[in-house]
Order: sequence, then structure tokens, then C-alpha cells
Amino acid sequence: MNGIENNPTVSVIMPNYNNEKYLPEAIESILNQTYENFEFIIIDDCSTDNSWKIIQKYAEKDNRIKAFRNEKNLKIVKTRNKGFKLMSSNSKYIAIFDSDDISMPERLEKQVAFLEKNPDYGLVGSHTLIIDENSEIIGYRKYETDFKKIIKNMLKKNQFAQPSVMIRKSAIYNVGFYDDEFEVCEDYDLWFKFAKNYKIINIDEFLLKYRISNTQSKSTKLKKTLIYTLKVQKKWLFDKKFFNIFGLIYYGLEHLMYFLPSKVVLKLFKVLNYEKA
Repeated sequence: MNGIENNPTVSVIMPNYNNEKYLPEAIESILNQTYENFEFIIIDDCSTDNSWKIIQKYAEKDNRIKAFRNEKNLKIVKTRNKGFKLMSSNSKYIAIFDSDDISMPERLEKQVAFLEKNPDYGLVGSHTLIIDENSEIIGYRKYETDFKKIIKNMLKKNQFAQPSVMIRKSAIYNVGFYDDEFEVCEDYDLWFKFAKNYKIINIDEFLLKYRISNTQSKSTKLKKTLIYTLKVQKKWLFDKKFFNIFGLIYYGLEHLMYFLPSKVVLKLFKVLNYEKA
């Protein structure tokens, strides 16, 4: 067994619900990190498939895994927040992760190194490779890597891939956890809270493989995602740190998307956000 059980530097937090197909690949991508001093908190949200058995099997083999199962289905936001409460008091950083994605081997090492060298930054993300249900690379997405540009464009769209992000633990205790008012887009709101108090950045590297599948919220809850995106933007629209006229115009145009067919909106989202491989 690997890792330092009682003194991890990083807490990796991964909720899971019915992702048995992708779960082994996700778990192994964390266990095979070049950086080893972490705890891996996996919370199963009452899955009805074989997820819990898979998680227990891995936990028996590696003592860095701390496996938990909710007594009732709490949904993703409350489960993520529960993960924050289960962290070791000794950890300094939190790596956000999802159970259908894949972290590149050097992800933790490079993000820890960045935060160690840059104490004024509250979080760091990265670019993402886009994979399909068979883990084949079908595209990629690059994010802004300049803090000023991130702030300027916050109101236009989410500037981070949530499962690529590493957070300074002291910072999240300062700004607060995810707001469970948001059933989706909870990460988008949290980044605004971070940006109000800290510098935030993306490393100019691909450190995550982000899966596009038919079970994702953008595919199954497209209109809900759009509604909550607008709610987050409305919340921060006139904050002096983020306000700009282009953000206001973009906010107005997004309302028009609500009246388009879901297939059209999803296609527009992919065209605007992903580059084909």
C-alpha cells in the first residue's frame, strides 16, 4: 500500500453515482499519479449499479482510499460538500475530480508545485482533452491562462473544467463551499467566490481527460443547465470586479438560447467550447 495515511498534502474528492463503467479507469488514474502523498476520498451517492463493490475492492488494496457511502441520495452538490468535511486536517490542497473522467499522471504533481510556488493563488485548473464513452480522444478544450483575461470573461462562460481544478484548502474555508441552491453549475458560482478573494489560473497544459457521454448533465439536463448558468451570471453580473458591457450583452443573448430546441443548443455548446481532435 502506498501513501502517508495520516499526513496527506492533497485530498482528492470524487463523488460517484452509477458510473461503474468508467469508475475503474477514474480510480486508477489517481492511484497512478506521480505525486503520491494524497488521500483519495470517494463518496458513493447510493448507486444502484456495482459502483460500491468496485470502490470497496480498490479501498482494500490501497490505504490512500477513504470510501464512504451516503445513507440516502444527496445529489452531486451536497455530496461534494460532504467530501470537504471528510478531509484530513493535515491536507493543504483539494483536487476536485469526477468518476467518469481521467487525470493525467502528472496532474497532482504539477498543480501542487504551482500552488506551493504561488501562495496568492486560490485555485488552479488546466486544459482538457475530450474523450468519448470508449475513452477515445475526440477533441480538446483550451482555457484562459491569464488571470486578467479570466476575470474579463467570467460572465461570458465558465473559465474552468471543474474536475481539473485543485483548490487551496484554506481558501475554500474562507470563501465557503458549493452553494446547494444550484443543482447544476455549482462550480461556476464557486469560481466567482474564489476570484473575488484570490488569483485563479489554468496551467497551460492538458492535465485531464474530460468525458462526454449521454448521461452527463449537459446532455440530459440542458435547459436546467442553461437556467442555472443564467442564475449564476445574474448573481455576479453587476459586481464591479466582473462587470463589463460585453458580459452584459452575452448574458442577454443567452436568454434567447432557452427558446431554441435542445439539440440545437447542445450543438452550439460543443461548437463554441470544443475543438475537434
